[in-house]
Amino acid sequence: MTDNNDDGFKSKGFDYDTLVEEGLKDVVKRVLKITSETGLIGNSHFFISFNGDDPDVIVPNELKNTDNSEIKIIIQHQFWDLKSTDNHFEVTLSFNGKKKNISVPFKALISFTDPSVGFGLQFKIDKQLKLSNGENQTELSDIEKTPKSSDNVKSGEIVSLDAFRDKK
Repeated sequence: MTDNNDDGFKSKGFDYDTLVEEGLKDVVKRVLKITSETGLIGNSHFFISFNGDDPDVIVPNELKNTDNSEIKIIIQHQFWDLKSTDNHFEVTLSFNGKKKNISVPFKALISFTDPSVGFGLQFKIDKQLKLSNGENQTELSDIEKTPKSSDNVKSGEIVSLDAFRDKK
């Protein structure tokens, strides 16, 4: 039975890249939620990179760098008030001895790493650029800019994640 509301999936197919990205970001959401409730587990600590140019990111001005829009933070020894919602996370960190609040939407994530266990995730990002006339232009990440050769098209290829994990 169908309700004729296929959201474009029937004609276009599933957007697996987006579904996988959302699933991986759910891992980050859950880890941050658990950490907010129980604290860090074992030797875990997190390196989190995000797009500081995202209009919904709230960070102190001293974290913004004019040369690079990527901002990196570490959640390890000195963090307070960590909260994780469906759309963003908030945390208070110490910078030069002063506590500063940060709010980051999950859509702005670039990477998440827990080096204590050799776990890391890299996310595709779309950067919204403001043009001089006020319109938005989307710049795709380098991975998405790579032209796809029709000679090398593979269909239904399964890739094992073990190939990307650190060997211990």
